[in-house]
Amino acid sequence: MKAALLKAYGGVDQFEIGDLPIPQPAAGEVLIKIAASAVNPFDLILRQGFMAQYIPLPLPAVLGGDAAGTVVELGQGVTGLAVGDRVVADFAANGKGAHAEYGVVPATSIAKLPAELSFEEGASLVKAGLTGRQTVEALGVKPGDRVLVSGGLGAVGRAALQYLKQIGATPVAGVRPERLGEARELADEALDITVPPTSATFDRAISAAGPVAGNLIRHVRDGGKVVSIVPVPKDVNPGNRVSIHELYHRTNAAMLGDVLDAGARGVLVVPIAQTLPLNQLGAAHEAVASGAQGKVVLRH
Repeated sequence: MKAALLKAYGGVDQFEIGDLPIPQPAAGEVLIKIAASAVNPFDLILRQGFMAQYIPLPLPAVLGGDAAGTVVELGQGVTGLAVGDRVVADFAANGKGAHAEYGVVPATSIAKLPAELSFEEGASLVKAGLTGRQTVEALGVKPGDRVLVSGGLGAVGRAALQYLKQIGATPVAGVRPERLGEARELADEALDITVPPTSATFDRAISAAGPVAGNLIRHVRDGGKVVSIVPVPKDVNPGNRVSIHELYHRTNAAMLGDVLDAGARGVLVVPIAQTLPLNQLGAAHEAVASGAQGKVVLRH
């Protein structure tokens, strides 16, 4: 099979299209013919080797965590899926990822793709949808709560804002000033997150944009809670004034099914900024690095 291989840690010049054997599913696993995969910011960190100490990749490696495609083979013991099913899959960061013609994942990392969604749309929702929902659940949000989300127009921020609306909370998007109008179309309220507030008015907040973490925390009252998907510098929370929980995405097939259902019903939308062929993975990484306004998806 064709695969986009990362030959060594470094720049996008380390990608090349090569041939690998089609993987075989073990017990509890599923082989998928991949139609589309998405590029996440975390893929850029992996490619550059910044996580090599914690997640060493077997080079040459195949990156890519989010995919959509068709089931072609079931491993022993897999139930609830059939050959020919359209599915999305949440691949682990283990060097055997989604930027290839075929991929194997545990059945517990797969959900069926509704007919209303294309493969590209399905691939765009996987980690963004799961992470956005998990940040909200980690905050313990209740209907009526007012919640600030920095990076509200990023993929995870959008997913969090839309899920907050689904559960009856009041989402507030924290964005750059030039994007306030766009943010107000998505959230109930929007504010300029680049400006420190004069007072703290939130009990709960989600941090999805690292450079403005200090301003976000200044918006939160003493004893409030922040869930962050980016590292938070210790000096922005003197005296541990607020509780900070750094959240790392976890796979969850049932939750992924709920995310896709929300996408099919139109209550979760993550825009696709660009679609490229698999052999342009380097260009896709560059698009993400340059701040693409939406997901960058590869068509296989």
